[in-house]
Amino acid sequence: MISLSFYNKCSVLLLILSSLVLNCAPRLTEETYLVVKVLDGDTVELSSGEKLRYIGIDTPEKSDPYYAEAKSFNRELVEHKRITIEFDVQKKDKYGRLLGYIYVADTFVNAELLRAGLAVLYTYPPNVRYVDYFSELQKEARQQKKGLWSRIKSSEDFYLAVKGSQRFHRPGCRTVKSTKSSRLIKFKSREEALDRGFSPCRTCKP
Repeated sequence: MISLSFYNKCSVLLLILSSLVLNCAPRLTEETYLVVKVLDGDTVELSSGEKLRYIGIDTPEKSDPYYAEAKSFNRELVEHKRITIEFDVQKKDKYGRLLGYIYVADTFVNAELLRAGLAVLYTYPPNVRYVDYFSELQKEARQQKKGLWSRIKSSEDFYLAVKGSQRFHRPGCRTVKSTKSSRLIKFKSREEALDRGFSPCRTCKP
């Protein structure tokens, strides 16, 4: 039988290897801006007047636990600082906001929010360059019960997601109640949904 410590060591090794690949991989198009205001944990306003939304993560909304902590953490990292934005396939979202991976010197801001347990993985194809790395960071934060992952939530017998989406839901959520069963993906647990890269619904908060 392989011990749990063996799996933990493998997980750490995988995270280290992911970090090495990340640091060695050539970045895509980059631009430099000054952050003039932090709007929340994953959105800032730039000196150009544009808003910037961080790719690959989702931080708590204003009414949710850890909203203030995520915003404060983000502010400490980037406010009134010059940042480098690395773009993925899409440079802007449907709201006209810039989309990017954010660096302050050698600090990868998107990753640090996940590492601190103040953000959840949120993949939105085709902007998925660091999804594997982000997934490992989230798993590590979950195992260590950091930030958001320290909260105990009521469990369901199963969870659901709509095919083609990146969110998972409680079975009673209005998002899935009216969806045909053939279009639903079923998970045995919250952990299974998270491990497969799905993000919690903002409405039912699974």
